Amino acid sequence: MKSLVPLVLILIGVPWGYSQELQDEVPLLDVQALLPDDEMVPSEFHPPKLDPGIKLPERAVSSSKHFGVVGGGQAQRGSLVLESEGIRLRFNQLLGLENPPVVVPIEIILHGKAGDPPRKRPLAYQLRYTKDEFILEIHVDLARGIDRERMERAILSGLLYERSLLEVKPGALDSPLLVPVWLVEGFREAEKWRAGRGDRKVYEGVFKQDGMFTLDELMSMNEAGYERLDGASRVGFRALSGAMVMALLEQPRGREAFVGFCNEVARYDGEMPILMRQYFPELNLSEQSLAKWWALTLAKLADAPLTEVLGIAETEALLAEALHIRYRDAEGALRNDSLDLWESILLDEESERFAAARPAQDALTRLSYRCFPSYRPLIMDYQQVLIDWASFSKLGELNENLAMLEEHRILMLERALHARDFMDFKEIAEATELSGSFDDYIKLIEQLEERPRPERKDPVSNYLDTMEKVYQRPQRRK
Repeated sequence: MKSLVPLVLILIGVPWGYSQELQDEVPLLDVQALLPDDEMVPSEFHPPKLDPGIKLPERAVSSSKHFGVVGGGQAQRGSLVLESEGIRLRFNQLLGLENPPVVVPIEIILHGKAGDPPRKRPLAYQLRYTKDEFILEIHVDLARGIDRERMERAILSGLLYERSLLEVKPGALDSPLLVPVWLVEGFREAEKWRAGRGDRKVYEGVFKQDGMFTLDELMSMNEAGYERLDGASRVGFRALSGAMVMALLEQPRGREAFVGFCNEVARYDGEMPILMRQYFPELNLSEQSLAKWWALTLAKLADAPLTEVLGIAETEALLAEALHIRYRDAEGALRNDSLDLWESILLDEESERFAAARPAQDALTRLSYRCFPSYRPLIMDYQQVLIDWASFSKLGELNENLAMLEEHRILMLERALHARDFMDFKEIAEATELSGSFDDYIKLIEQLEERPRPERKDPVSNYLDTMEKVYQRPQRRK
């Protein structure tokens, strides 16, 4: 049992200065034995007896004394305390808190080393308590290295657990704690927007896909379900979570109300809209109104600012959409013909022609503010073509001018594609580290190796298996 004492000391950290009588030593927490659920129930913790002759393990401590890191190498410990302190600082800034006191110490415990057989769970929480305080332990398996994104989410979860325990006396709780996944991801996105690092195009893509997740799916997502999402779905979930958090912060008394919401959310076991209505009474949060309000917030985040410059492909698409003449034909039907068909548009009055060309002129003017810079001369030329057509001027040169402008656009697009391909080649040829783009694919392969899916015998699977054999047979003959 004496051989376990150094490992036990890693767990308790000894730094919190227990003054109470120390009890018998306890074995090292087995991360593999932790239940794979998201809820956390505190357990009583008795520090072991200390042997004065044993050298304490190395431990890194953050500047605020909020975080301690034990295990792993010196560089890993130092890096984690710096990252943890930075996350804590940004978390408090987002909530409008200035250097709040440390109520729940967070101990990050690194297990094993790179290359060891991986544990069933790469990260696990353990909430413990003494008669004086709660202690949150975050256990990290180093077999596959440290996943920085997962680590950031774990630290944010720990900070939210602390908020829920501010006014709770150390001891057993009436119900387990659970931090919603959407709240953690929403914090990450809101902090990016506050720092000017948010990607509006992600929100635009999610908005065009009608959200990807319903409100119920967002609120009910647990940690296991989030881990199973593919990369695109995870990005969409983060964007929707960020829209929810930022919308709450923008409400009247938003930060003050949001702090109160965070102080209770991990201990709350009811319907989330009810808790939101309690802290944000200005919002008429029925189920439908909350969904509409959430969608409006997402639309606002997806809206492009006037100063955002479009790429060549986006400029091309909007230019092609703008170059149309809208008018009513002889039968009174509304027409929307391309400018290339100007000869077939039978409008004899100059006033009618200018009215038909005005929507295109307005669209070109709006596009000129955000278009790719090299397109501005082209847009001015197209505006002149519209004026010539509407005023019956230089009609004999109109087709030639349009053909020249079209040729110029094709050349610009080809050059842009060549430049993109060359930059992709340079990035691939000179890359010094992995991009992580195939992480989801690798993760799926590993999951299939660890837990092979059962063979399916339904009619669709049998048909697909037969077709696979048919199309693979010639290849095997070769």
